[in-house]
Amino acid sequence: MDSYNLSYTPGFEQQKRLSDLARRCRGINGWGVQELLQHAATANSKAEIELKLDFLEDEVVRLETEDHVAAVKERLCITDGERAGCLRVVEAFRELYSIDLMVLDAGRYGFVKLQYYHHPFGFDETGIFTSAGDLFNELWNEWLTIRLLALSKGTPMADLDYQDMFQCLPAETQQKFMDKRNDFLDRSGISL
Repeated sequence: MDSYNLSYTPGFEQQKRLSDLARRCRGINGWGVQELLQHAATANSKAEIELKLDFLEDEVVRLETEDHVAAVKERLCITDGERAGCLRVVEAFRELYSIDLMVLDAGRYGFVKLQYYHHPFGFDETGIFTSAGDLFNELWNEWLTIRLLALSKGTPMADLDYQDMFQCLPAETQQKFMDKRNDFLDRSGISL
């Protein structure tokens, strides 16, 4: 069986009561404060011990939750370097933004992409980015998707997936798109 040495610092009023009780007990059986407290600890009923253990379990859950929340916040925080990179990416893709697609600065939590606005419900899709590379790829895919859908509207290409649509384009159109991607990369100041 394990043995435990528990410490508790009573408040001023509790100390006063305990000293008074110990003084009274010393005259009866010679107990001091230590012996009186040991008696109180060992005389607790099983129900009182269960209540204390329940309290401790709740405390451990609270502490675990606080640690978990702190760990999640730490992972969600954006570094200064990534923040600067994301700001450049956001600015590079400024032509893409509308009421249906916007990227907002969420401070230390990164950048939030909001998409497909429906009044009065808000945005259907959201995404959080703490990496300039991830944000660039997301916005580049949006830019390319919009252009591919516009080019394929009313044609048999509209039934293809985006990669196949791109492959069906003439080589010079594909090259213009890749040049635009490189332009976005240059304006963003990042390399992938």
